[in-house]
Amino acid sequence: MRKNVLAKSIAAAVAGLGLVSGAYAITVADISGTATDLRLSTSGTGHSLFVPYFTTQSGNSTLLSLVNTDTTNGKAVKVRFRGASNSDDIFDFQVFLSPGDVWTANISANSDGLSYLTTADNTCTKPSKATLNSTPFITSRLNPLATTAAKAAGTREGYVEIFNMADIPPAAALFPAIKHVAGVAPCGSATGTALTAWTSLDTNASLATYTGATIGLANPTTGLLANYTYINVPKALSWTGEAQAVEAVDATPALATGNIVYFPQSAAPVPVAAAVGFTADPLLATGIVVAGMYDLPDMSTPYAGGVGVTPSAQAINLTAAIAATSVINEFVTEPGIFAETDWVFSMPTRRYAAAVKYAPPISIVQNPLNITYFDVATNLTLTGDQICVTGLSTLPAGDGATLNQEEGSLASSEEVVISPGLPAAPLTFCGEDSVLSFNSGLSESDPTLVLGATVAKKAIDLPYTNGWMKIATPGATPGVGLPVIGKSFISAFNPSVSAGTAGNFGMGWAHRYTRP
Repeated sequence: MRKNVLAKSIAAAVAGLGLVSGAYAITVADISGTATDLRLSTSGTGHSLFVPYFTTQSGNSTLLSLVNTDTTNGKAVKVRFRGASNSDDIFDFQVFLSPGDVWTANISANSDGLSYLTTADNTCTKPSKATLNSTPFITSRLNPLATTAAKAAGTREGYVEIFNMADIPPAAALFPAIKHVAGVAPCGSATGTALTAWTSLDTNASLATYTGATIGLANPTTGLLANYTYINVPKALSWTGEAQAVEAVDATPALATGNIVYFPQSAAPVPVAAAVGFTADPLLATGIVVAGMYDLPDMSTPYAGGVGVTPSAQAINLTAAIAATSVINEFVTEPGIFAETDWVFSMPTRRYAAAVKYAPPISIVQNPLNITYFDVATNLTLTGDQICVTGLSTLPAGDGATLNQEEGSLASSEEVVISPGLPAAPLTFCGEDSVLSFNSGLSESDPTLVLGATVAKKAIDLPYTNGWMKIATPGATPGVGLPVIGKSFISAFNPSVSAGTAGNFGMGWAHRYTRP
């Protein structure tokens, strides 16, 4: 029954019906871009970005830099932090990048154990910089039955969604409000039509009106990039990485423009009849969680493909763009240099196929229109209050492989122990951001040795000290793979350095993938 109701609701919303007063009535012809599909970027820049992992655990802080490489147009960008457990929204806001602009921020843990963001940047944001700097990450979407400490921990790990909602061309009325003058963007201090445009962003009732003379938003183009750095001052360690970029393209395929997907950064409720046309999130699209305007857009909001692309279709297309049938990387646990290795596996589109309803009894809510990659009947299970993905392999059978540095390979599954658990237990990715720790001997309560992960972690014990591993990620449907991104993070210590000289070293290697 739910499948029929959801399918009919999506069809009705995309057909352009007038929604209740105060909600959005989308006129597709007015906001559609030229893009028909999505693909992984080969340049490192894109319309949308995924930062696979942020952490404020165990003394870590995460530094984030967001760059607009477009030197002509500004960008209205949505930034959303999601928790590592089940992709629940824990902090989101908007950044208005001027042409060639860079926005930077630091994410750390406060005295209550909650992540919080601070920025000294003069780029415009909604809400304001002062509000961002004074508001810790929010736990209201996390499991309400969890302890205060567990909720706080749920804000200290996760991933980041970043995407261009719309371009702000020089001719737009909004442009003078977001363009830096002597190093500072006017934002709410703008005057005249620029101030009207800035305030009108919060009050419009239709996506189509954003293209008009009052504001002047244009279809989003590519040009975003982001970098991240983990810094652990107590351990004198740091690691760096680059966000995964996705581009919107036409049938050629050449770079194209996406749909305008700007929504106000407000708490105004969005009726289910409206929300279902803009999100594939199983909780928001069914009203289990009442959507606010700040929940939109998300990565499933129709962005490429024109009229008729539903949120579920958008989510499937995005998942297909980043899907991999296997993940490959190195591990180093050499005891002579105290080496330790954590691998991060982020599946940033899983939320649009399945989510957790925390109201007892806790259960998985499946999007019935999106079961290609994640399906409760095939590869999803619930452990505690976390969704786990099953069907993975680390061994020569099938697509898996584990070798040491001298070409030695495992002969049987008995040589691998997934812990905590039973010998030869199957490998699963529990939580959305799963951290796999190598040869660490971790117990159930231990944080991982490199990143200090606690929310969604697992240990793997191998007969090899150093080597490489290939993990098969087959997905719910044979051959489609899983939307996995991430990296290997390694720490080491040189015991031979002289007194007073730091001997700690951090390394990071991006995962390599087999694509379907």
